[in-house]
Amino acid sequence: MSKNSPHPAYLVGGSPLWSRAPARDRQGKAYVDCLLLIPGLKHQGDAGIEACMHKIRRSLRQLEHAVVYVDLNIKLGLLWVSAEPIAGITLDITRAIQREIPAAKAIAADFNPEPPLEKKPGLLARLGQRVGLRRLGSGD
Repeated sequence: MSKNSPHPAYLVGGSPLWSRAPARDRQGKAYVDCLLLIPGLKHQGDAGIEACMHKIRRSLRQLEHAVVYVDLNIKLGLLWVSAEPIAGITLDITRAIQREIPAAKAIAADFNPEPPLEKKPGLLARLGQRVGLRRLGSGD
């Protein structure tokens, strides 16, 4: 622990998150990200922060097959988790964290359980198909 820092050296960050967190896997496929707020984290002291980190490790252990990066910003109380793009993984991550840390709030995550489907025709187009309507041209 440094003289000026209230936390052990491994807890003090230096570079920006965008330079540390991986964005893509070896095949170029983008990872999915999940951001959670843990209110009051910076006021918990070393023992409270260590307990929080233990809870995070314990909650993500069941998802270690998918989680590729975890970053805990103590000063801001933000937990960043990057994972393989598996359907529903961000919801699983959020639920796992919230089971251990009920105060954690999801700030940003994609909770879509499945990849987006092809765009469906609009309501009017479907109604027109149903009743057999056709557009009338100027010469009809």
